Amino acid sequence: MQTGKKFWQSKTFWVNAVSIVGIVVQSQTGFVVPVELQAALLGVINAGLRLITSEPIV
Repeated sequence: MQTGKKFWQSKTFWVNAVSIVGIVVQSQTGFVVPVELQAALLGVINAGLRLITSEPIV
């Protein structure tokens, strides 16, 4: 039996999905967070999630 979780149960997946929604919202509204800040925050959040990851995606 495989151990792990489906991709939609991954916190990393949802953080990245929310970031894509944020990019679309920025393009539609004109409210833009600096690209450097976006990249830094996403990198830190993904690194933090990597530290607490306990199951692989199957």
